[in-house]
Amino acid sequence: GIAAICSANGRHLAMMPHPERSTQMWQWPYVPPSWKCQTSPWLKIFQNAYTWCTDIQN
Repeated sequence: GIAAICSANGRHLAMMPHPERSTQMWQWPYVPPSWKCQTSPWLKIFQNAYTWCTDIQN
């Protein structure tokens, strides 16, 4: 199945499951003991979106 869709210009993204509900490690039901991160890897989606929005030239 399709888990995400994005518009042709990259401005709109829809995903399942919701990445905004798992940006912090305490929101995860299970974290492998070998992971030594403070924040979730899903946080990178929002960091990249912020960078894209601030770098875009109109």
